[in-house]
Amino acid sequence: MQARPILFSLLVLIQLLFSCQSDSSKATSHKGLPVAEKKEPQPSYEQMLQAFHLLQKDPLLQNASLGYLVVDVTAKDPVIVADYRAKELMIPASTLKIFVTGAALEYFGKPVIPEVTITNQMSVNWRSSKLLRKIGGKVYNTATTAAGVKAILDFWTTKGVDTEGMNFYDGNGLSRNNAISPKQLVDALYVMRTSPYFQVFYESLPLAGLTGTLHRAMKGSAAEGRIHAKTGTIGKVKSFAGYVSTITGRKLIFSLIVNNFDCRVKLMKKKLEAVMITMAEI
Repeated sequence: MQARPILFSLLVLIQLLFSCQSDSSKATSHKGLPVAEKKEPQPSYEQMLQAFHLLQKDPLLQNASLGYLVVDVTAKDPVIVADYRAKELMIPASTLKIFVTGAALEYFGKPVIPEVTITNQMSVNWRSSKLLRKIGGKVYNTATTAAGVKAILDFWTTKGVDTEGMNFYDGNGLSRNNAISPKQLVDALYVMRTSPYFQVFYESLPLAGLTGTLHRAMKGSAAEGRIHAKTGTIGKVKSFAGYVSTITGRKLIFSLIVNNFDCRVKLMKKKLEAVMITMAEI
């Protein structure tokens, strides 16, 4: 008679073990950028890393806040190749539009493709704000900025992006109350690679030396035609975030933000573009 209780206990124990294994697998699954340790830099990264190092030491950035993250996604597992204060919240300017337009494509599909393309290519602020409110109306039946912000944060959280601390004061990036980290930008760009609308999103981003807000940038360099990136500019804020197809066929995702610099925007733009060119040369 004692055999039954013992057998029953064994069956319960086996079920618990399988249940724990199942829970563990769920806990480690995610859709965002996988946690990756920074590896020893390969020789091909040295010029780029030196450029970033010089940027950090630049006297014009002495009183500024600088943050960046570069991830190589050529292989199956992403590799962090450059990381400086990537988790610090910063004023993103118009790179914030990445979160709005990426979500809009997945919520509305083909009907918003022209709107998303114009918004990203020319960085049209009112169009981005309109898309944000439209998302709020779809998700919460209230086409307001507040509803849109909540819907946007919910959307990216479900995609595996860590939105902790992120602040959307508006839907266009004009406010200095907006706060996004370089890593959060890279995470969103990484997630978009698996979207059914990725190609549309990718092509909506200005192309260095050829289209949109980058049509005059980095012409005649290795970056021309190789960097799709959203630009961002407000007073004492300059940012870039996007994708790089290098001359050797590597695929990079990057974000680069500077806040509170002590020089003209045009000069800071040139400094950041010089670093971006070294990415394309890898």
